[in-house]
Amino acid sequence: MRDRLPELGKANRIRITMDDGQAIEGVLSYADNARQEGSVYSKGNVLPDAVCVALGLNTDTAEPKDAFEMLAALAVSGGGSGDVGELEDTTFEIGSFVNSGAGWNTFKFREAFDAAPQVVCQAEDFDGIVQVKSITADGFLYCLRTLSTGSYYTGGSSGSTPSHSANTLVNGSTTTATAVKIRYMAIEYGGER
Repeated sequence: MRDRLPELGKANRIRITMDDGQAIEGVLSYADNARQEGSVYSKGNVLPDAVCVALGLNTDTAEPKDAFEMLAALAVSGGGSGDVGELEDTTFEIGSFVNSGAGWNTFKFREAFDAAPQVVCQAEDFDGIVQVKSITADGFLYCLRTLSTGSYYTGGSSGSTPSHSANTLVNGSTTTATAVKIRYMAIEYGGER
């Protein structure tokens, strides 16, 4: 979804064309003496990028109908612990945050779940992984790790001409990156929040 970008100085201008072809141009404004202004119809209010990413949609081209179709497909697939076609008792929290520093860091949910949810994290523009542990109803611990590979050898027999075979070793080391954006999704099946 994209926000409409009017030409500079042309925001809120409209053109009304009469049946006889005559056009009237002006600025659209409300004359209803509103007690409260409503929310602006914008990409950020209707279909934010974080929602598109969580649903696997393209942030530039997705429209609200695409998000509804994806949610409907999830509901039909029985995305919760209730009856097929219901999302009842399925609780989501989706968002992003910036890494706090090296080593294990704590992340707290906006609101506690009833029980520990399932958590998935993905770092943006980072050549490594986000490791997650100690998930509770309130939050979890996370750590950014860079990965490296190497080889080690194991012996296959003993004697004067022992055989050996190479194996791959994957090693993770903690990174000190402090400005890595991490997207997360937490899902609790059977909870009410």
